[in-house]
Amino acid sequence: MATPHRSIISHHPQLAGRSFSSLLALLSLPVLSIASGCSGDAGPGGSTGGAANSNTGGSLTSTGGGEGTGTGGTSTGTGGSSSGGVHSDGGSPSGGSGSGGEPDGATGGAASGGAESGTGGGDGRSSGCGTPFQSPPPKNEQQTLQIEGDERYYLLDVPDGADNTEPLMLIFGLHGYDMNNIAVVDLFNFTERSQGRAITVWPQGEGPHPGNVEHWGDQVLKSTWTPNEKNYAFFRQMIDTIGERYCIDETRIFISGFSMGGFFTNQMACDNADWFRAFAPVAGGGPQACANPSVQSAIMVQHGTADDIVELSSGEGSRDFWLEQNGCASSTSSSLNNCQFYDDCAADKPVAWCTGNYDHYIPNEVASNIWSFFSSF
Repeated sequence: MATPHRSIISHHPQLAGRSFSSLLALLSLPVLSIASGCSGDAGPGGSTGGAANSNTGGSLTSTGGGEGTGTGGTSTGTGGSSSGGVHSDGGSPSGGSGSGGEPDGATGGAASGGAESGTGGGDGRSSGCGTPFQSPPPKNEQQTLQIEGDERYYLLDVPDGADNTEPLMLIFGLHGYDMNNIAVVDLFNFTERSQGRAITVWPQGEGPHPGNVEHWGDQVLKSTWTPNEKNYAFFRQMIDTIGERYCIDETRIFISGFSMGGFFTNQMACDNADWFRAFAPVAGGGPQACANPSVQSAIMVQHGTADDIVELSSGEGSRDFWLEQNGCASSTSSSLNNCQFYDDCAADKPVAWCTGNYDHYIPNEVASNIWSFFSSF
């Protein structure tokens, strides 16, 4: 059962009555910098402003810029699901996976106006396909990887009935600022929504160990997502490690992120577009530019009209950026719940814009839209 939504303002009364810009300054949110390198080189790219000060979970240093990175959002206190021990994996990152993918009907209805099918099929089978199936860890057990001297964490949900014969989709769900991965397990629940056709991964951002209870805007972890080579190596190693253990369709890997995770998702669509088939930022913003100006990505941008933490205009900026990047027309075709798909986008690179009357949160309709979008590829 999803954790009830409670406003970050009510959880932090010191924030009440403050403007959007002053809230960002008070929370010391970073602005993401533009650097060289894009797509397969795993280098940092353009977004909406400065970088986080460190990977240690300490407070952030703001370096100015426009509308800043989103916060962890609504507060739900420290209760929640329990996380067990940790499981450690070694290995090193390798090259990126391809894009494409066959359409696969969504349980919530496929996205009309979305992408045409990609290459899909057996060519995208990971090295884990056909190997003896290893029992997956409990969903609440933090898995660990060593990334350039830092221990990083993620949660994993492998569907019942997986047997390494049929390739599965791989979907990442990212939390926001000052949150942990436990907080979004019941919200980005794509393994359940897929009825056993997808593995879901919930990575933990930069900062300390995520703990074993939910954290959401309580100023405990101050976890962040910075688009840099170390974080990109973390994602590359997660993809490779999971693909070696389980049967993954490497042409059907997807990523969604909330708030700061949404900013990071937008930047990942610039910097490592070839690692993922499609992207779905929620309540985020950016990028301002891609280091490679020819990069195009299939993307669904969602933002609540009542969001008082990351303003609607931030999501509109993301939408407008990708419309231009993907060569889309200004006309739309109605589809899905509160979503519009733009016409004449580059082949297999649709842009969808979805809004609804919700604040800084991930309501059920948002997760349902993401699954419908991803499963249309």
